[in-house]
Amino acid sequence: MKNHRITTIALALLLSVTASLSACSSDDGAGNDTQSGTDTAGQKIEENLPEDTVTDAPEDTTAPAPAPIVTEPPANEVDDVPTEPGGDDTEDVPDAPSYSEQATEESDYDGAPIIITELAGLAGQTDSGQFVSEQSPNLVLCIDWEYVIGKDGTADVTVTVGISHYRLFAREKFEMGAIQVDGNAVKFSTPKIEYDENTKTFTEFYTATYETTRSEMEVEASWQVLGKYGDIEIDTLTAGGTIVLADNS
Repeated sequence: MKNHRITTIALALLLSVTASLSACSSDDGAGNDTQSGTDTAGQKIEENLPEDTVTDAPEDTTAPAPAPIVTEPPANEVDDVPTEPGGDDTEDVPDAPSYSEQATEESDYDGAPIIITELAGLAGQTDSGQFVSEQSPNLVLCIDWEYVIGKDGTADVTVTVGISHYRLFAREKFEMGAIQVDGNAVKFSTPKIEYDENTKTFTEFYTATYETTRSEMEVEASWQVLGKYGDIEIDTLTAGGTIVLADNS
């Protein structure tokens, strides 16, 4: 009986020592690293690694993406002040200069519209002349004309109609005279004439000023005599011609 008790105690001590050894073998020692994996049987494999051992990461063979290239526009050499977002760039744009601002101090521009005419560039030019009738040498219908060209390219043409004569007696004639300027006809009346001198004189019938922007002006005039002068029977005296204001040939 006593031997059986001793055997039981010894068996218990043996089991206790065996359990302690198993616990020690499964516990890692201080200061050691472990690397775990799985073997072909699915069992956990533990390997003791030195303390200073560093496991290299696998090399990344993927090429890094290139950094984006950023191109900045050059600064405005005239005005480096940036425009605020949402601003209206047209607010600071100056208005186009007016004709009066563009005109130089030496010019004669007075604000009137600029018109290109056949007489452009001839401002200040003037001339005069005369057209005469040929029906009688002693009683002659005359058209005296003169013009001056303005700075706007418009010419003022003054036309005077009358007769050159010696001794003359004529009754008043109502609208028996006519003048045509560039196709525009006007009738005129003449007064009673009583001139008893044997020297040449001039009696005026009609005068007017016309405007034109053309380089030429056609003028014609007539006066009905319906009588005899110096033994020459005269029905109507006529005269006319072309006033040339600019030679564009």
